[in-house]
Amino acid sequence: MIRTPLAPRSWLPLLGILFSSCLCGAGFEVRVQIQDPKGKELAEPGRLLCTEWYPKINALLFGPGTELPFQEVTLVFEDSIVSNSGQQHTVVPAYTSGNKIHVNSAYVSELHKQLPADYSGMMIHELTHVNQHYGNNSGAGWLVEGIADYVRHKYFEKDIEPRLPLNSNGELPGDSDKNSFATEGYRRGYTITGPFLYWLELRKNKEIVGILNRALRESRYSDKLFQEQCGFSLGVLWQEFVTQSKPGRALP
Repeated sequence: MIRTPLAPRSWLPLLGILFSSCLCGAGFEVRVQIQDPKGKELAEPGRLLCTEWYPKINALLFGPGTELPFQEVTLVFEDSIVSNSGQQHTVVPAYTSGNKIHVNSAYVSELHKQLPADYSGMMIHELTHVNQHYGNNSGAGWLVEGIADYVRHKYFEKDIEPRLPLNSNGELPGDSDKNSFATEGYRRGYTITGPFLYWLELRKNKEIVGILNRALRESRYSDKLFQEQCGFSLGVLWQEFVTQSKPGRALP
């Protein structure tokens, strides 16, 4: 049985509209709330994407048949999202809190015009956070974001590589903090940590992402897991990854 949406799929010229799509066989519902007119063009593609990928991501991270962390996912399209205030504020494209994905529709609608595929990739990243549903991540926010980008680029965009675009000195072009990158660049998260995890999966332990993911979910993560599961400390693994990312090195 498919639950009838609270509003028809053709867009209504109303703000604050809330509608839903339910796949009762899968046991979850995707709801959408539009608080800004620019969210109209983004909402239906986002809803369809979450409906398809919410159970897929859960199976990828935790294994087939694992119960979903939430029976409902809500997409909220807002007119503006910023961190801090005044001249120091930063525009935030989107963020996830629990089972709610908040999208800065004013910002993302402009990005969508230039890079349509980037909106979908961003939504997969945020949806992965819903699936992750970690408790205390022990200060490992970098790893949380890295896993989300790993899922986005390996399984959705399918463009991940087990290396970074480094120069011959093992540095990121334009990076202003070369020292921290050389010693613990993995803490940058996102598109830095994602390829690192993929490299670890190929070179050290094919189950490493699942192991880290479960440890984060169960609030028992520590950096020692890298030593236990990959044979070397996190710092040593990172330095090997940086070395193998230099131009001219063969991919694993």
